[in-house]
Amino acid sequence: MRTLRFTTTTWATIAVIIISVTLSGILALHHSQLLVEQGIHIQGVPLIGNNDGYYYLDQAYKLAEQGVGVNDVINDSHQSMLLSYFLAAVAGLDKMRLQRVSAYLGPILSLSMLLAVLPWGIKIRSPFVMVSSTLLALFAPYWVTRTHVGFLDTDSLVPGLCFFALFCVFQFSTKKVSRLPWVGLYILILFFLWFWWRPGALLSAGFILCYLVYPTRNRLDISLKVLFLCGIIAVTGLMVAGLEPFSQYAAYIKDHASLAFGGTTNSLLSLSIIELRGVYLWQLGQKSLGSGWLLIPAIYGTICYCVHYRTKAIFLAVAWGFGFASIISQRFIPLFIPAVAFFAAYGCIILCSWVSRQITLRFMLQTNKIEYLLKVACLPLLFGCVIVNTVTYQPKTYFSRNDFVLAKKIRATFPSNTLLWTWWDYGYFFKYLTGMDVFFDGGSQTELTCFTAAYPLVQNDMAVAASWIKYFAFSSPDQLNTNKKEQWLAFLTAFTKKIMSTAETSERSVALCLPARVYTTSGYLYSFAHVFEYKMPPIVNHLDLYSKKGFRYEPRSSSVVVPEEMVSNGYDSFGGVLDATNKLPKQLDLDTVPDPYLVFSDNSNFLAVTDRALVESVLFRLLGLFDGDIRYFSPIFFDYRFGGIWSVH
Repeated sequence: MRTLRFTTTTWATIAVIIISVTLSGILALHHSQLLVEQGIHIQGVPLIGNNDGYYYLDQAYKLAEQGVGVNDVINDSHQSMLLSYFLAAVAGLDKMRLQRVSAYLGPILSLSMLLAVLPWGIKIRSPFVMVSSTLLALFAPYWVTRTHVGFLDTDSLVPGLCFFALFCVFQFSTKKVSRLPWVGLYILILFFLWFWWRPGALLSAGFILCYLVYPTRNRLDISLKVLFLCGIIAVTGLMVAGLEPFSQYAAYIKDHASLAFGGTTNSLLSLSIIELRGVYLWQLGQKSLGSGWLLIPAIYGTICYCVHYRTKAIFLAVAWGFGFASIISQRFIPLFIPAVAFFAAYGCIILCSWVSRQITLRFMLQTNKIEYLLKVACLPLLFGCVIVNTVTYQPKTYFSRNDFVLAKKIRATFPSNTLLWTWWDYGYFFKYLTGMDVFFDGGSQTELTCFTAAYPLVQNDMAVAASWIKYFAFSSPDQLNTNKKEQWLAFLTAFTKKIMSTAETSERSVALCLPARVYTTSGYLYSFAHVFEYKMPPIVNHLDLYSKKGFRYEPRSSSVVVPEEMVSNGYDSFGGVLDATNKLPKQLDLDTVPDPYLVFSDNSNFLAVTDRALVESVLFRLLGLFDGDIRYFSPIFFDYRFGGIWSVH
């Protein structure tokens, strides 16, 4: 009978897996409790808190209604749908089960980060690197924000699968025997990613370039490289020539790259999406390692790794490209985390080895013990910031309890065939929770659709706003000629007159819903309403709402006392204090009053701080501070802490 003996590397692998699963489970329970305490739950199950999560929920429920199986994803014309097919297969038509599975799927799938980091640590046979790099990556601040309880997205599998695909290419390129299994695994990962997150499949396919540049003298490898190179040239030529389906893939790659890196060219759409904004180098270190200082051992580790492993280091070192891309767009940070965590841990162990040798030479001590003690001493430096962040981090949901209240009121008030006009980042959310169609969502937001949604609210005429919304609720905005530039305003005026004279073509009801967040981010709304003008206004804050508690105003002495919250936000003086009680904006001489305005009404329980750009707009009129006009927008519900719902006539 043969005795099975585990090596140190094997024991370290088992230990890493057990520790990772245990700590992830504890963290998930902690985050779940925090969300329940915030009221973001249903029957004790945390609610999904990110925008795209509701897209997958909505699609999963529709697929369950159609009775399709997971294998049908192969024939689905929509891309990256495997997550929805999986949810549909597991939950069926049981929405409570769907919610329960979705809420905890992020932390479960986040463990795939082990696939991204652990194989590289095993390869160099360093238990210290295996343990420290894996835990550093698994609990990286940015990774926790993308995979916590209540966060549903495809991100949770992407770094693990992409980096394991890279490891497969590494093994195939550097091994002399048993190479075919790695080829099979690589192809299997590409196939899975094609249906899970298509850009990930294209990205992983690009890792073949590492194989092409890796020097080999094997005739088979040379032949394969020539074949791959010819294939790449041929596909590129077909893309440039515009032949389908290659031209479609080229357009797909171009569109994704343009969106991902659009923030560097001041694209308003990219700037409005937080994950597409860039970060500074120090912030990159904080988000990926917990501290900007840890980039120093990561860079040192990369240099040492490249010196020691020479050409074999090509495969993992190229991942620094994700780091540079992350500075432009933080969307790439999850793909940078595995590499930078590995190199930070590797840099520490190399430094510990060097220091221990120097101490040994000087004091004639045992090298192994000194090196072991130095590694232990490095642990607080590596994990200190990550531990603090993990312990103190509270899951942030895009949607508040009040947003769910709005969805419930919409569902109870309007017929199911109602078209809901709201801002794009609430599109998936309201579509799933109300079952109603929305004007646009996170998959259809473009500068054109954002302009179409924002313009009626930012301009001043209530009748124009209602007609515009009713018209484009059932007509495509593509008919707007956005290439007019200097003539844009004249074109817009003429087109608006055309809309006003056009009879309604649909009897479906239209509801306008503006959650409170739309008001506090009105700077984007205002800029999108002017995005096609010759000179677009900068993104600045135009509106803040506060409780009226503690407010006093003496018009005779022009003295005003405002809530402490306003003062702490920088509002210690105003250009004018406007009493909007039973008044219309045109009754006030606004041209002589400088910004900002403090607006109040005896009929409201809140205060508004705004400026000349927005004070007469439909968006501001709907607050109800000025005298209301219900001919075009009938108020269904409004509370400055929640937002509002109106029926559009």
